[in-house]
Formats: sequence, C-alpha cells, structure tokens
Amino acid sequence: MTGAPRLLVARRGGLGDALLAAPLLRALRRAHPGATLAFAGVGEHAALLQALGVADAALSTEDLHAAARRGERTRWPCDAAWVDDPALAAALPSAARIVAFDPRPRDLRPLPLQLADDCGLALWWPADAALAAPSPLRAGAPVVLAPGSGGRAKCWSRANWLALAAQLAVIGRALAVLVGPVEAERDDPRAWPWPTPVTFLANLALPAVAGRLRSAAAFVGNDSGTTHLAAMLGAPTVALFGPTDPRVWAPTGPRVTVLGGGEPAFAFDVGAVVAAVQASC
Repeated sequence: MTGAPRLLVARRGGLGDALLAAPLLRALRRAHPGATLAFAGVGEHAALLQALGVADAALSTEDLHAAARRGERTRWPCDAAWVDDPALAAALPSAARIVAFDPRPRDLRPLPLQLADDCGLALWWPADAALAAPSPLRAGAPVVLAPGSGGRAKCWSRANWLALAAQLAVIGRALAVLVGPVEAERDDPRAWPWPTPVTFLANLALPAVAGRLRSAAAFVGNDSGTTHLAAMLGAPTVALFGPTDPRVWAPTGPRVTVLGGGEPAFAFDVGAVVAAVQASC
C-alpha cells in the first residue's frame, strides 16, 4: 500500500461480536498510522464504534451483502479488508487485499486474541479492549441491572434478579434496569414485580446507553454485548455467566468481576452477586 491506507474490518452478529472485534481496529491503527479505518457490522453497532473513536467510518454488512448479491461493489474505497465472511469480498474493490478470518473460538484464550492470530495482527492485551478511561465513581449513582441477553440460556432467572434488587435496596443502592429490544420482546422487565422502586432505561440509542453505563456506580449483567460494553468503558462490572466459558467470552476491563461459567450453570447465589457489587463500588 502507498500513502495512507484505507482499511476495513467486517464482523457480523450482535453488539458483543462487534465489541470483541474492536481490538483488531486498535491493532490496525497502531500498525498503520494515518490509515482510515472503517468497521462494517450491524449499522448501530458500527456507528457506536465510530462514535467512540475506534473506527473512522461505519458501514453496514447488510448493505455490503446486498451489493454482493447484485454484483455491485461498495463506493467506499478500500485497500485491505479483514472480513468474517469471504462472500463480502464480492462487494469490495477488486484491487483490495482480503483477509478472511473465522470468528469461532478454537481454544480457551480470550476470543479477541484468537481473532488477532487469524488476522495476522498483534494485540496489546488487554489494553486494546479499552473504549474509554474509567469515570470517577459518583455518589448516588445507580447500580445498573441488565437482565437480558441474546441467548435465553445465558440469562439468570427473573426470581434471582428480583431477589438481587431487594438485597441491593436494603443496603441503600439506587437501581436502574436496562431494557433492550430483545428483553422488550421476550420478557419485558418493566412488567416484573420489582420489590423496590427502580428506574427503567429503555428505548435508548447505543451512545446514550454507553453514557449511562459510564456514570453507573456498578453494572450487573449476563454474558451479553451490553456487559462487554460496560466493562470496556471502565464501569465496575459484575458479569454473570451460565453455560458459556468465561475464559473465552469474559468481558475485559479494569474493574470486572466474573461469577459462574460452565456447568452447573450459574453456580453462585444472590449473596455472592451482592458482595461483588459492594466490592466493586
């Protein structure tokens, strides 16, 4: 490549998938100073990485796939691309260098390290996972509870979340409950019989969610994209793992506590989560 290269990382999937690819962009920026970096994914996820300064441009993988099906090429100039789907190559400039990587884990290292190996990139781990410097803890800030996840098996039970809220209220913690699109459709927490008053954070765009997470006293969530976001933003994060393996999927950040993981699923009680929240903030 000559001059300032134009580089693209394409990663399909949910918010967590996009965030776990963010360290690749950090490594590319370090390896190619002055390069223009684009991230292609679900539109709002790509826009979030752009808003956080990880990417310079945001593209939609849906648009790239549609262009490939039509036999068209994207108008975004690209010298090299790292893609999780070789079919996307048909939508990229014919002269672009294409590196296809497999997003599935192959061993028990953190997934970003495995992706970097597949892409031929060198990470500074875990520094490359940071999206922002931790914010100072603010008196009276709420503990944010996020009871949802894209996979049902990864969700701690409703009864446990309600018991957690009751115990946190006893020790004087203000509570906010994050409601995302999946939770709203599947089992809306706004309809749960919360034992104490809570504030609902619903219908928020991702940049607004990020702002709320950065200012939280602590965050408690399942293995989910939102939990990765809280951790990478430096929020005190308690991650609740069921059947998935935290050695591969644990969120990365300066103030992260992981409970559970593997079988039996959710091998911890509500008291352990309360203790983790108290220790984190």
